[in-house]
Amino acid sequence: MSINDEHLADIKSILGSKGWKEDADELLPYLHEWRDRWQGQTPLLALPDSTKKTSELVSFCARHSIKITPQGGNTGLVGGQIPQGELLLSTKCLSRIHTLDVENATLTLEAGVTLAEARAAAREAGLLFPLSLASEGTATIGGVLSTNAGGMEVLRYGNTRDLTLGLEVVTATGDVWSALNGLRKDNTGYDLKHLFIGAEGTLGIITAAVLKLFPEPPIRKSAWCGLTSVKDAILLLALMRAKTGNALSKFELIPQIGVDYTVKNVPGNQAPLAKPSPWQIFVEFGFFDQTQADGLVEAVLSEAMEQGLVEDAVIAQSHTQAEAFLRLRESLSAAQKNEGAALKHDISVPVSSLARFIDEASGEAIRIVPNCRVFAFGHVGDGNVHFNILQPPGMDPDEFTRQGARLTQAVYDRVSALGGSVSAEHGIGILKKPELLTQKSDVEMQLMRAVKTALDPDNIMNPRVLF
Repeated sequence: MSINDEHLADIKSILGSKGWKEDADELLPYLHEWRDRWQGQTPLLALPDSTKKTSELVSFCARHSIKITPQGGNTGLVGGQIPQGELLLSTKCLSRIHTLDVENATLTLEAGVTLAEARAAAREAGLLFPLSLASEGTATIGGVLSTNAGGMEVLRYGNTRDLTLGLEVVTATGDVWSALNGLRKDNTGYDLKHLFIGAEGTLGIITAAVLKLFPEPPIRKSAWCGLTSVKDAILLLALMRAKTGNALSKFELIPQIGVDYTVKNVPGNQAPLAKPSPWQIFVEFGFFDQTQADGLVEAVLSEAMEQGLVEDAVIAQSHTQAEAFLRLRESLSAAQKNEGAALKHDISVPVSSLARFIDEASGEAIRIVPNCRVFAFGHVGDGNVHFNILQPPGMDPDEFTRQGARLTQAVYDRVSALGGSVSAEHGIGILKKPELLTQKSDVEMQLMRAVKTALDPDNIMNPRVLF
């Protein structure tokens, strides 16, 4: 059912005078996706500032079959947060931090708190919330939960699903399910939170969460390494894990083209190594023991060089230099924006198959579009690579885009052959709905549809996403 004037008046009444926006200029930032792929429309932006108002709003929408598109910080990359006529419900005003329990090492907070704010709150208490993304100043807790975001420290701490102990959710009928008890063990039937984490807002609205916190390693060591191949990167990962245990927290693969374009297109960056290397690794360790930290990174890198895995390496000599390494890694997405048309793929394969995937998918891409630029980077430790293909220099962007379907199919064919996933950490949204059907078995799709039908029988929650 479309939203009529009477519905809008009732919704505004539920939300209060400061709980909604409808001016076109004010709506624009919420309707525009930062990669310029989607431009949306909505009759009203709802900004509830409490779980109670969110519940009342969703209950009203359920009674009148009004469709809802939920939105967190609008940093999503697959279009799931951009409405096309639905009511847009932003969790931005659910922005309170409720409790930081030092003894239980948990943080209870609302969905609109940004990732950066959550990390800062933990840090003030001498603890660590390890999820870290380039967009953390804008990305919200509700958004990262809904997409099960990964980030750079999955290697040591796991992804968002692993970092969540409890949720509060407004269901598609407007009921409130609250499980914010911070328990690490609760074997009393289905673990319902896992239905909503990664569901991209298709089953309900996450309004609050309990997150795991960890001791903050007092000693951090960073290094930047040059390698000749991705295969050597996989061997280097195994060596570093064997020698340092769980001290290894970041292990990020960067191609030389990534360094070049970041230095060229994002001010404030410079190449860490004196000479180019085809592939480079940004690595970070976190130690609790100074005696363990002293000399261990140097020893591991020396052994890696002796084995021929590393050509060159620089160990950060200051916090400033370590931050420069991290900034370069976090600038890789922005570095591509000035290089013309690009196809983006967020894939995962078994770590042991990563080198083969990059080699074979790169070869296929160059065969289909000669001189295209493969820009592959990502989280080697969990097999997640952002396999991006940039148009050849001087090629008409529209001509390159017309080859997009062939290129993407070639990439996804290699993913399937290696038992991988076409969405490692970005979700399905509306961008990858066709691929979902080819990735999941009939039984899997039937089970997923059964869950959706059971929890949202009228399909009001993010109705264009996934299915």
